[in-house]
Parts: sequence; C-alpha cells; structure tokens
Amino acid sequence: MSRTPLLLGIDLGTSYFKAGIFDAAGTLKGLGRVAVARQSPAPDRCELAAADFWKLLRSALAEALARAGADAKDIAGISYSSQANTFILLDQCDEPLTPLILWTDGRAGSLEPRLREFCQAPAFAQTTGLSSLSGHHAAAKLRWFQDKDPGTWARTRRVMTLSDYFTFALTGERAGDASTAALLGLYDLGAKTWWRAALDACGLDADMLSAPLLPGAACAETTSRAPGLLGVPAGVKFAVGGLDHHLAAIGSGLGRLADMSISTGTVLAAIVLAPAIHPAPGCIHGPHIGGNGYYRLAFDPNGAGQLDDYQRRHAPGFTIEQLLAHAGDASPANAETARHGAAVHGILERTAIVHRRLVAKVADGRKVARVVATGGGSRSTLWLQIKADALGIPVVSPASPERACLGAAMFAGVAGGLHPSLAACAGVMVREGRTYIPASPR
Repeated sequence: MSRTPLLLGIDLGTSYFKAGIFDAAGTLKGLGRVAVARQSPAPDRCELAAADFWKLLRSALAEALARAGADAKDIAGISYSSQANTFILLDQCDEPLTPLILWTDGRAGSLEPRLREFCQAPAFAQTTGLSSLSGHHAAAKLRWFQDKDPGTWARTRRVMTLSDYFTFALTGERAGDASTAALLGLYDLGAKTWWRAALDACGLDADMLSAPLLPGAACAETTSRAPGLLGVPAGVKFAVGGLDHHLAAIGSGLGRLADMSISTGTVLAAIVLAPAIHPAPGCIHGPHIGGNGYYRLAFDPNGAGQLDDYQRRHAPGFTIEQLLAHAGDASPANAETARHGAAVHGILERTAIVHRRLVAKVADGRKVARVVATGGGSRSTLWLQIKADALGIPVVSPASPERACLGAAMFAGVAGGLHPSLAACAGVMVREGRTYIPASPR
C-alpha cells in the first residue's frame, strides 16, 4: 500500500531545535521540540558537543513522527532553517576537533585590531551587506583559535558552520547555504562566492570552507550515515536551507501575504525583500531564493526572553500563557494577577516599540502595507494586537504555527518533487490566518 509522502523541515534555532513533519498541502502533521542544552566549560564559553547535537535532533524527529503517526520512510524531502555564526572545526579525516561553538560564545571578546580595521573599510559593507562585525561573529572566534589555540588550529582542515555541518554529515557534500553564510562577513553578495580579501583578513583558505549554494538549491541525497545520525533513510532528497529569520519569513508568506515579516523569538527582527544592497548601521543583507534580490534584516537581542526572565524571576508559579492572559485581563481576580498583568503588558508594549524601530530601519523609506508575524510571540493574540497598534499597520498571523519549519519544508517539497517551484509551493502550503487591524492606522 502506497503511503502519503511527507516533508521534513528542521529548525536549528538558538534556544530550541524543532522537527516539523508536513504534508504536500502544508499541514503540520507532527512537531518535535527539544531545548538546546548548551555547555559552558568556562564563563565565556557556549558550546554543544557534536554527539549531543545529533541526539537532540533524533529526539525531536522521533517525537514529530510519533505525533504524525508516520514513519521516517515516508519522508520525501529534507531541508532546514538555521542560526548563523555557529561553527565546528574538523580534522583531515572530517572528524570534529571541537564541539559546535555557538554564536553566543564570548571567548573572542572584542575584535582584534586587524579585523576591526578591515570591517571599517567602505568596501566591507557594500560587498558583504553587513555594517560591522563583533566578537560574537565566527570570524572573531576563528582568529581566537589561531592566536590562543594554535595546536587545534594546526590540525584544522575544515571550518563548517552549523548548517554546513548538518548538510555534509547527512549528504557527504561540502555545501551550505549563502543565506546563513552571508552573516559571516566573508561572503561577496554580488559575486555570490567567498570574498578573497575577507578570507585573508580572517586567516582562511577557501578550500577550508563549504560551497555556499543559494537558499533552496538541491543538494545530494542523504547517505548511509543518515539513519544513525538523524533517523532518516538514505536516498532522501535534500535542499540547503537558510537563515532562520529568512526561512520563517518565507514560510509566513513574505512577498505573497505581506511585504514585510517581523519575528518575536529569542531576538526581535524585521525582514523585507530588497532589489539591491543598501548598507546601513544595524542592517544585514543576504541572498534571496534563486538569486533574485536580497533579504534585508535588522534585529534586537532583547526578544521574548524578557517574558521568560520575568516569569522565572517574579512569577515562577505561573506559566507564560497564564501571564499573557493576565496581561489582557481588564478585571483581574486579585492584586497579584493585576501586578503581573501590568508588568507583562509593559513588556509587550516595549517589544512592540522596538519592532516599530526595526520596521522603519529595514523599510528604508518604503511604505509598508502589511506585515506577517513569526516566532513564539506570534501565538499571543494580545501581543499581535499591541504590535499592530504600535506599528499602525495590519499584522497578519499565517495559519501555520511553525513558520521556520514550514519554510524549510517548502524547500524540501521542491527538492522532493512534490512541487515544481517554490512559487507554486507557496501558493499551496502558505495560508493566511487572522489579520489584526491597528486602532489608528497610518
């Protein structure tokens, strides 16, 4: 008996890894979600062992398949959305020399003078689409290994980002996506390849890096290592993915349901599609699908974590959902719920004001008619209405609750032959949910 082919979209997020199982119509059949258990061997370190990375992913996929009542043999295509600037060093046998060094790792401190001078040159912003680098960028930490751990660096033959490593381990192909590669400060957006001058400044050779394919590009099929690493069969079609904010925007209908996407997750972000690179402080650019233009992104690190922090510090007896309910309660039951409600409402309003600033930054003077909302915060109707009121723009909440996983599944759907193109795929898999109208439209 033939079975319905399914699509696997993996979200390699900062706080959680998720595995979403979708059908060809874009319906979420099963979701697995695991917290990323980061290790901190020193106060400034933030790492994840390679074995633990695969263990977390296998757990997420097993949960998703169980919820979907499906078998891994039903998976017709795989892709991912990913955090950026997380990397691993491999030796000449392609075995890990280090754990995954997460982007939040602070071992490098500030930029060394050579890198700081390089990224201050006018050519840097125009070539890479980034306004600057910081100690959290992979480039700074790669220089740290060269200076502080030369023994490990001498044995290093490959430098792979998280998405490069995920792709290579499952397919055997040394490839990754240009969507996350663009955030390294080493990628030439115009030439669509690694920038020689940036590699020299970072002490790298091009052959140490993976080939940066355009987001959504078909890659090799999964190999015989895939069952043991992830729990999927060999021979499954694979497409490289992209930056999590980029993929979540695609899965939310950016360019179709709205002309901008905002995200409320670990960080706050706003993203829009642009025909050309226009460098600006605090803005990031990366290639869009098919090489058709660019995404333009701005973010703020103070995201939904503010709500988690409040719950942990001041309201441990309440869930986040309860706190959000109290924030929208006009007639609180008692003084305690009133106090929590007022405090949480203030957090929601402050994040909406930050989003207003981010929207203005990436819009670059263009009129924005509608925005789509992604991230965990987009599940709160109160939060979305507050955002619409703050922006003065209608805010759309797409039907799918897992937009980054869906964006990845859309890439998988094309690679797996379930849809002829991403445009056709979006027309089927992305559906509009509720629209929040601002109290005082612009």
